[in-house]
Amino acid sequence: MVEYKDVLGFEQEPLESADFASLKEAVEEARRCLNCAVPQCRKGCPINNEIPQFIHALAQGNIGEAAEHIAHNSCLPGICGRVCPWEKQCEGACVLGKKGKHVEIGKLERFVADKCFEGGLLPLPKKGDAVAKVAVIGSGPAGLAAAHELLSRQYDVTIFESASEPGGMLMFGIPSFRLHKKHVYREMEYLQQLGAVFQFNTKIGADKQISDLFAEGYEAVFIATGAPVGWNLGVENDTVDGVVDAQHFLTQVQQVQLGQAKQEDLPIQPGDDVIVVGAGNVAIDAARTALRLKAKVTIVYRRAEKNMKCLPSEYEAAKADGVAFKFYSAPKAVVGQDHVEGLQYEKQQILEDATMVPTGEFGVVPANKIIAAIGNRPELDCMRQFDVDMNGDGYIFTKDEPYGMTSQPGVFAAGDIVHKPATVVLAMREGKKVAVGIDQYIKAKHLMAKCQ
Repeated sequence: MVEYKDVLGFEQEPLESADFASLKEAVEEARRCLNCAVPQCRKGCPINNEIPQFIHALAQGNIGEAAEHIAHNSCLPGICGRVCPWEKQCEGACVLGKKGKHVEIGKLERFVADKCFEGGLLPLPKKGDAVAKVAVIGSGPAGLAAAHELLSRQYDVTIFESASEPGGMLMFGIPSFRLHKKHVYREMEYLQQLGAVFQFNTKIGADKQISDLFAEGYEAVFIATGAPVGWNLGVENDTVDGVVDAQHFLTQVQQVQLGQAKQEDLPIQPGDDVIVVGAGNVAIDAARTALRLKAKVTIVYRRAEKNMKCLPSEYEAAKADGVAFKFYSAPKAVVGQDHVEGLQYEKQQILEDATMVPTGEFGVVPANKIIAAIGNRPELDCMRQFDVDMNGDGYIFTKDEPYGMTSQPGVFAAGDIVHKPATVVLAMREGKKVAVGIDQYIKAKHLMAKCQ
């Protein structure tokens, strides 16, 4: 891991100024919790976090106990507390939200995590004899959650990462103005303290095969490579120069931030007139990043504002930054022969039954760059090297027992590579569940060996 340089100055923005300035402020917010008999906040959390318990402990000023409750279900609270879609999950389910203002659960979670890191309060369990060696392919949320769970169960864990830095989409997919990379690095350092070994610049399926890992003594392999490849726009002339994939663009920006690439080599430059096609969180991230590179940015979306897949808070942040939006505009073709000159769209109309229909009326939004942010998929060529059953798009099929095992015994998978791109917390949940499946598989194999 290298020292993070923040060449573009994104992390200098006061984006965490809304955090609690003191323990007193955090305790006051925690004491707003009603301690509901049936906590809806916990029902809204995909990993069933012990939300009322950790908030109650914090309300008493006990940060250590609060951290223990969080740790029962979450291994990345400092990250989840920053990038989770709380408004659609825990905070959205909080009963106080129906009466006025919900409890700031996300802020409380990251406050506890930050204080534990700063105060050295994180537990470092005593390491015993290893049960077995497990290889984890990919250091994104699913891989990290699995590694954390396996380490807690006394396994030796090596994490193989094709990039030069850890974190997967946490490092290269989420812009640093939304997630400061110091929070990613400190989580990696904690995993190393727990015993995890990282091998960077190692692509399994190219530099090394899964069969090589078994030959080296690993008794299980966990695939958590995510879905890093963007879909094409799917409109006429979409391969012309100037059409940029959103995920690739965000990755290149992070490489500049790390000092591994030059800003002048980025596909978006100051003064560019940029269109972003898409309305998910990746589209918003790409738009806000391009804006910070001093480009003019317009998001073109075929449906209405209320249909956007991004979080409402991200939409509001993009508007506040200065991103323009053009709704009811379905992309039809990229304009330009040798280079992008604009995007042709067809106006859409919403009928009384909410059906959207084309109007036959066309227009063009001028631009010299178009960023495609309409979804991601697995790296198919790499997936084929894994020799496991998958569908035509490269998503891996897994079993329910042992949970997460593929068609190849001892090879497991989870996260975006199985369930398609979703949220950080969902990938974490699946990574942890598959780690339990790996534990069951290896112990069953050891038991059967003793019976022979």
